[in-house]
Amino acid sequence: VIKSFQSRYKNIPVIHLKHKKVGAGLTGYQALGTHYQWGLSTTFAGIENYPKPERLIILEEDLLISHDFFDYFANMAHYLDKDESLLAVSAFNDNGKNGLVKDPSRVLRSDFFPGLGWMMTRKLYESELSSKWPDSYWDDWLREPVQRKGRHILRPEVSRTYHFGVLGGASGNQFGNTLGSIHLNEENVDWSKIDLSYLEPRAFDKSYFSSISTAQPADDINSALKLCKIDDVRLEYKSLQKFIPIAGTLGIMNDEKAGILRTAYRGVVEIRPYGEFILFLIPSMKELETTFNS
Repeated sequence: VIKSFQSRYKNIPVIHLKHKKVGAGLTGYQALGTHYQWGLSTTFAGIENYPKPERLIILEEDLLISHDFFDYFANMAHYLDKDESLLAVSAFNDNGKNGLVKDPSRVLRSDFFPGLGWMMTRKLYESELSSKWPDSYWDDWLREPVQRKGRHILRPEVSRTYHFGVLGGASGNQFGNTLGSIHLNEENVDWSKIDLSYLEPRAFDKSYFSSISTAQPADDINSALKLCKIDDVRLEYKSLQKFIPIAGTLGIMNDEKAGILRTAYRGVVEIRPYGEFILFLIPSMKELETTFNS
């Protein structure tokens, strides 16, 4: 693959770094964690005659990318660099299944770190993460409060990566059926012409809370689905136990990591059940009034 890329794109430098074989006896997750730390440390330290990178985009080998993948990250870099409330930028929407998403130019803030194609800064890695990088389960470790520190992740409504791996891997393809249904963006999006100022923390919170507040309230998932054919809707789930059956009905991820539901922002999980209007799954309006106005 590397040789093919080098021959096809002769004007783009490709440097193949080879990690010495990880010691025997490690589990898949341990070997992966060790390899990640080596790769991040080696690359951020600077390679050959190239300057130290300010940021890295991390991609696994079993991911397809959309044609605007690099443009997306290039235009998100500005916000990642200047916004201290951000931890990373991701290309992936855990609930971005075919038929449940619509707007390829829409980006959201999230409290959940999804991985599967993401960007981080050298500043974050060197000042906070490198000295305590875990032996295994690095992604769950990064989601923990002591690492995340309340910071958010930018992620698109429509994914820019698609996971095609079905065999092997450290996770044993745990979420294979869900990942295989993710919609990979196919639209031509000129990110340089899109006003992304709404991603600023205060602007985003004001706009997002307004969208939730003006959505039609529903008492249960059945009425929510009926209303969602004609308008945006909000439905309270109040607890993880109440969220799980709702997620099952909608066919979305129902688990949490470090107390955060996948894709959630301030407890809000959203999808478009019919590919048009948004269904906001929320803890409660009273709780959101407090969290969004704090």
